[in-house]
Formats: sequence, structure tokens, C-alpha cells
Amino acid sequence: MNSTYVAQLVHEERAGRLRAEADADRLARIARRAARRAAKRSAGRRSTWAIRHLPRRHAV
Repeated sequence: MNSTYVAQLVHEERAGRLRAEADADRLARIARRAARRAAKRSAGRRSTWAIRHLPRRHAV
């Protein structure tokens, strides 16, 4: 095998791995952002629900 050919194969394999890692990082970042948004929305709903459903304090 030609050493240039082997070097090209190694380079392509490494480039493919780096692309796959970058894609995985991007997907993880998107998932974290979506989870934060969902948690924020959920927390907002929960607190609003709690405020509406807590027993009221009445003056005695």
C-alpha cells in the first residue's frame, strides 16, 4: 500500500470521527436547551397553579 493512500485513509477516518463528535455535541446542546425551556415553562405553570389553588388566608 502506498503511504500517501494510507495517510489519506487515516485523515478521512479522523475527519469522520470529528464530524460525528461535532454532531453529537450539537444534538446534546439542543436537547439541553429544550429541557431548560420545558423546565422553565413547567415551573411557571406549577407556580401559577399553586398560587391559584393554595388556601387563602382570611382576616380573623
